[in-house]
Amino acid sequence: MMLWLTGYEVEEVFSYSTTNPHEVYKPYEFDTTSITMIKFSNGRTLGKVASVTDCMQPYVFNMNMVGSHGSFKNNQFYSKKIDGLLDWCTMDVQLVDSGDVAHHPYKEQFTAFAECLDAGKECENNLKNAFETHRVIYATDKSAATGKPVSISEFKR
Repeated sequence: MMLWLTGYEVEEVFSYSTTNPHEVYKPYEFDTTSITMIKFSNGRTLGKVASVTDCMQPYVFNMNMVGSHGSFKNNQFYSKKIDGLLDWCTMDVQLVDSGDVAHHPYKEQFTAFAECLDAGKECENNLKNAFETHRVIYATDKSAATGKPVSISEFKR
């Protein structure tokens, strides 16, 4: 989502991750907590992605994006570009605060992709964007393993 919203390519990532030693998390084949800082190619945009699956609480999927023209947090937004807006406004959307993915946007995403294929046109949900996302993921994994920043250019196009 962050890659799509910023519109910038990623230059470098720096990630830390860890595994919870509690017996409940032993079956997990991945680190259960991670924090990744993302440096974008325009030189002034940064991002942070955190994932914590080793916690005892109900499922929650928080999304917060902040910017110079506006911000959103979960189902609320604010922008100075909207005259008269003095506080957070609530959007009429269903949050993805459930492990049940029936109401998540996957169906619509795959439908849009199939419609683009049928029409022979390019769409946002395409192989190029998936490839770029995976370059960031691989760099994130390498950074977490080495404890050092990793340039996306290490993963060739």
